[in-house]
Amino acid sequence: MGKKNKQKQNQDSDNKQNQPQEKPRQQAPERKQKEQSGDAGNAKQDGQRGQQPSGGGKKDEGKKQSRDGGQQRPPQGQIQQSGGNTRGGNEGRSGQSQQQQQSRQEGAWGGQPKQQQQQSGGGQQGQQRQQPGSQGAGRSSQQQQPARQEGAWGGQPKQQQQQSGGGQQGQQRQQPGSQGAGMSSQQQQPGGGRQYGQQGGGGQQDGQQRSWGGHKGQQKQQTGSQGAGWSNQQQQPGGGRQYGQQGGGGQRDGQQRSWGGHQGQQKQQPGSQGAGRSSQQQQSEFGGQQQPPPKQGGGWEQRQEAGGGQRGQARGGDRRGPQQPYSQEGPQRGQSGQQQFASGQQRPPQQQQQQRPPQQQQQQQRPGFPAGDVESAPAFNTVSCAGVQRGTLGKKGICEVNYLRMNIDKMSDTAYHYDVTITPDRPKKFLRPVFDQCQRQYFSDYVMAFDGSKSCYSVKRLPQKSFDYEVEVPDSGGRTKSFKIQIKETDIPEVDLASLRSYHNDRVFDKPMRALQALEVVLASNNHALGIRVGRSFYRKPAEFYDLGDGYEMYTGIYQAAILGEVPLLNVDISHKSFPKTQSLIQYLKECGIDTNRTIEDYRMKKTILQFLKGIDIVYAPPASFGALPKKKKVFDIGDAPAKTFFTLDDGTKMNVKDYFQSKGCILQYPYLNCITSGSTTKKIALPMEFCSVAEDQVLNRKDGNMQVSKMIKYSATSTNERKNKIMNLMAHFRHNENLTIRSFGIQLGSNFIKVHFRLLPPPELEYCGGKTARPRDGAWQLADVKFLDTSKVNQGHKWAIVYENKGRPINAHSLEDFKRAVQRTAEQVDVRLAQEGEIRGFQNIDWVLQDLAKEGYALVIVVLPNYGTSYSSVKQNAELKVGILTQCIKERTVLRAPKDASVIHNLMLKINAKLNGTNHKVSEEEEAGLKKLLEPISNVMFMGADVTHPSPDQRHIPSVVGVAASHDAYGACYNMQYRLQKSTVEEIEDMKSITEYHLNVYKSYQNRYPGHIIYYRDGVSDGQFPKIKKDELGGIRRACAQAGCKPKITCLIVVKRHHTRFFPLRQSQGFRDFNNVEPGTVVDQYIVHPNEKQFFLVSHKAVQGTAKPTRYNVIEDDANFSIDLLQKLSYNLCHMFPRCNRAVSYPAPAYLAHLVAFRGRVYLEGTMRFGNLKDEYKKRSIQSVLMKRNPMYFV
Repeated sequence: MGKKNKQKQNQDSDNKQNQPQEKPRQQAPERKQKEQSGDAGNAKQDGQRGQQPSGGGKKDEGKKQSRDGGQQRPPQGQIQQSGGNTRGGNEGRSGQSQQQQQSRQEGAWGGQPKQQQQQSGGGQQGQQRQQPGSQGAGRSSQQQQPARQEGAWGGQPKQQQQQSGGGQQGQQRQQPGSQGAGMSSQQQQPGGGRQYGQQGGGGQQDGQQRSWGGHKGQQKQQTGSQGAGWSNQQQQPGGGRQYGQQGGGGQRDGQQRSWGGHQGQQKQQPGSQGAGRSSQQQQSEFGGQQQPPPKQGGGWEQRQEAGGGQRGQARGGDRRGPQQPYSQEGPQRGQSGQQQFASGQQRPPQQQQQQRPPQQQQQQQRPGFPAGDVESAPAFNTVSCAGVQRGTLGKKGICEVNYLRMNIDKMSDTAYHYDVTITPDRPKKFLRPVFDQCQRQYFSDYVMAFDGSKSCYSVKRLPQKSFDYEVEVPDSGGRTKSFKIQIKETDIPEVDLASLRSYHNDRVFDKPMRALQALEVVLASNNHALGIRVGRSFYRKPAEFYDLGDGYEMYTGIYQAAILGEVPLLNVDISHKSFPKTQSLIQYLKECGIDTNRTIEDYRMKKTILQFLKGIDIVYAPPASFGALPKKKKVFDIGDAPAKTFFTLDDGTKMNVKDYFQSKGCILQYPYLNCITSGSTTKKIALPMEFCSVAEDQVLNRKDGNMQVSKMIKYSATSTNERKNKIMNLMAHFRHNENLTIRSFGIQLGSNFIKVHFRLLPPPELEYCGGKTARPRDGAWQLADVKFLDTSKVNQGHKWAIVYENKGRPINAHSLEDFKRAVQRTAEQVDVRLAQEGEIRGFQNIDWVLQDLAKEGYALVIVVLPNYGTSYSSVKQNAELKVGILTQCIKERTVLRAPKDASVIHNLMLKINAKLNGTNHKVSEEEEAGLKKLLEPISNVMFMGADVTHPSPDQRHIPSVVGVAASHDAYGACYNMQYRLQKSTVEEIEDMKSITEYHLNVYKSYQNRYPGHIIYYRDGVSDGQFPKIKKDELGGIRRACAQAGCKPKITCLIVVKRHHTRFFPLRQSQGFRDFNNVEPGTVVDQYIVHPNEKQFFLVSHKAVQGTAKPTRYNVIEDDANFSIDLLQKLSYNLCHMFPRCNRAVSYPAPAYLAHLVAFRGRVYLEGTMRFGNLKDEYKKRSIQSVLMKRNPMYFV
């Protein structure tokens, strides 16, 4: 079922979005304050902007634009700072900060170029180039001819952004003002200057701007309009600056400033005629359609500013406030002045957006991605581009999926792979700084992506096959450490990146792995400086601290993985992980409720503390009188109090830790608190806890405790809308498109989720006793006065008992009587045949009471588990491995509330009936002719499910457990099981032949024939292991069938839940408990699946909390050649056949039951610390054959 993520609202960003829009003049101080908090340079700019006189005493920089790509040139004495900040040497002219320039975005109109907004921000210096012939020609330096960059989608020219953070520069184009008062469109200006390059009189020029990364773009400014100051970027009547400061009666038309070099797109429309009204508007794009320009007399559907000093802010970025309802038909018009996003969503008001923290700003659209291409769903195809049939059953719709387009058209066909050897290779935190230092010193002309360990990839081939260097890097104490680094060509250095454009006819397990690995290293190279890597995720400490208890806190991160769909895509998602909290050990002990003024002597408490401290880095900061720097240490053990811990000095004298510190001028504050033992195995050191703290940002491969898991789910389970916002905020933090390495490899990411077609499958009708049926609604169905389809018939009823632990503080006898009556009453209602009187018996020893009851012929024992005492594992081990009796466990606190809650007893009956060989329900035969015909081939089928559960990384000594379940009835409702133990490193099932032999014999004993079809659902296998599963597991099944003398047709579907694909409906959340998921039955097999595979995503369940995780199915074998519609519908039907609840579950019953089998095998291992030969260990844990034969479904 997957634990659903639950997330607390991020008040820093999301909660502030609901605040009303304030008047613009009230916003200005707040805006200044925000910018001051982020960047001193920005603060200075705003100060200058505030000092700009507005009465016309100084000429407006808007008029004196260099027309250099649509940019205003800096005043004399003004230089562009490295953060993109401008400081004016001339006080009167320095108001034009950060080249704030409105550029018009082009939609998909007639393949016009796309515009991006020049952005300022963190850490990049942009240089303005000025063409000759403009006013003040003496300021022109190093002119550069415009170079147009071609985008890749649809062959249309794309404009690049001027990026400030990563050195990318964009192209801007200024479109003509609306015609009137001497304005001319796209033609030579009055004054005779040529439009591009040269300017005379009132003409303009086409220049170019360049930034650190050396990336060039084109900026074109088109015709301004003539007449009293009427130009898109020109002084308004009143003489104030147009951008940021406006003179009397004119309008302040501001522009978003990005903090981290992030940028959005802006479209500037011509000013409408009328004193001082220059309208800065953002056009709405939807599905490639661009709205017409505004009418001259005022705003058209969009926000148009008018008069009176209002400032309109057009913000780029995908930063949504409370989202407006999605639209599938087209833009919604005229909604309270808010502008729409390209996706059909409305842009939040400016005040809401200003409230967001700077790192959450996100680009709306990046270069190379026309709005139409990014935002509209690709066409619905019944056949993939590689000729694989896709499904057609169900009602069609469109949703978003958390994939970004990946433009690799400019990516070179080859990259070069090098082995990197760094010595010493410990500590690992130095490997990346060493490589970076080496690249800066010796390979400054080469762009290389390093994986942080052993490999790097270069766009250009290095001049030699091998290089050996020595580099020095500083450590945390300021000292330099020396490392040797060797960079050497691999045996086959060329990596065929072109294969990422031609994989469509390969199989998914033959996908171009080397090229994909190179791509992943390149895309990850951006993130190392901004996050802590764990697997494919990069974590950072969230702005808001979230405590997970027991010394841990939660970090959030971005997950990213390249996906080969119909085109290459990047899957992005939010991930969560626990990290040890950075705090002093004294603080940690206090949180654990330990008295720090006493010695810890309790064994359990010591063990708990040691479990936390062992394996993590602690920082020992000696007292100031020692004159030593802090050092990182590992904890081996918890020792004694300082006064009782002795060691020998160099001169041979013995001294305790307390006296030693006192002799150095330091009196311990906690003299009775235990020391921790550190150092090495040969030389141990005792350190007082008061000088130790937990080091920050440590990655641990530990299994989280129940409390951590519970709190993490509570935090991370959010609606799809909130999840999308969080992902977009993380993308804004990581800013891939600004990264020099990613750009140099020719990769560009889209800025918004793509849209895909889905189909909604009809749910099956479920049949109960007497032909009564129930139709699931929203993934669940209600039962009233309905009996189970089939219950095992026993003359006097099944003999049953309730047992409870009769020591300590046993459960109240009256509560047990109430519980017994409730069980009897419900059993009668659903036709489960239990004997009239059930015995209640207390026990001291679970083993003895089970043996006694088995001898007396009891068929079922309900065991009440105390809050403290007998455990679930001890009950199951005794009942199933030793005695051979059927048990049903229930917690004491559940027994107490059961008589008042009918659903508890009803759910208990679902399990008891299945265990007693009953059938709760079946999928009714379809009445609709088309569906009936579709499912006709499904007869004489044995459904099999298999799963392998592995121990966590810190428990590798424990074996993996194989669980296999197979049906033995006509409906796929009754199952039998087999489990095995195997090495923890092995993924495929080694003993498949003998397992299948057992299942075939059970099927024949019930059906009097062998199956004609075996449909095998295999859980938890990655793409690369498909061939191994076909060879080993399907080979084992075929050998078992051949040995039994039957030849069924085998169909194998791999069921994958470990992925990060999520679907996002195009609608709004309806309230706090509405997680806004797609409906159960949603299937997607378009565009995002591999074109040469029978593959589909299916959301079969209603998520109880958080965002629903779809299940991915890969058909890797299909002897029967079933249609894809049949397999999708059959899989969806089987999700309704799980016997333990009246809900559709997230994956088919055979696979789910196999998971329960593997879990039961894991229960049999509990309490064992050391394992010998696994075959012997399995024999010791053989299930009693009498139980397996009498109650094959005992494991549910």
